Amino acid sequence: MKKLLLLIFIITVSLQSAQPKHISIEDQDFSIVTETYNIYNSKGEVMKLYKEERNGNLTYVLGLTLWDTTGTCSARKIQKGAYEINGTDIMLYSFWDRDGKIDNAPYGARITHYKMLEDHTVVKKSSYLYIESTRKNYNYYSGMKYLFKSPKTEQEKEELQTYIQEIEEKYKGTFVFEDEAEDLISEVKKALKRKMKSIW
Repeated sequence: MKKLLLLIFIITVSLQSAQPKHISIEDQDFSIVTETYNIYNSKGEVMKLYKEERNGNLTYVLGLTLWDTTGTCSARKIQKGAYEINGTDIMLYSFWDRDGKIDNAPYGARITHYKMLEDHTVVKKSSYLYIESTRKNYNYYSGMKYLFKSPKTEQEKEELQTYIQEIEEKYKGTFVFEDEAEDLISEVKKALKRKMKSIW
């Protein structure tokens, strides 16, 4: 019990919230809150978007990891994110990468499009992704290998489909291939560069 209480205390102390940033979308007020964390070998920052209700309460709308590094200097999982709000459109960009001698970390990108409707509800319009769950050739039994060579038998096609379904469920999006995947990754990298320029 003491260990559990200590863990809760560490997590609570490690989470730090910045002052909320207030924005307005089509006459509806929102708050953007960023929280940083430093727990064991994982450090990062998350963004949370809340709708400001008339009674003063905040209603959670969506969240995004802005950055995360997990692991040691020689083997790290990396995640970066950016968001852009243009009129009633909210775009979330995520990029996964690996650094150093690590094989079982994802590589890829996702773009998620949310839109605020006339009744001020925010709905997900689309989410597209391309994810390699591990380094190429790391897991021989994974259907991921058929992203790099076309499946020929029915069993190989089923293995690829199983992999796609697992990734879509885990990362909440529709898997894209080949040229679409390259365009997706390119768009996410451009969004991350725009974010860095705005910070400078």
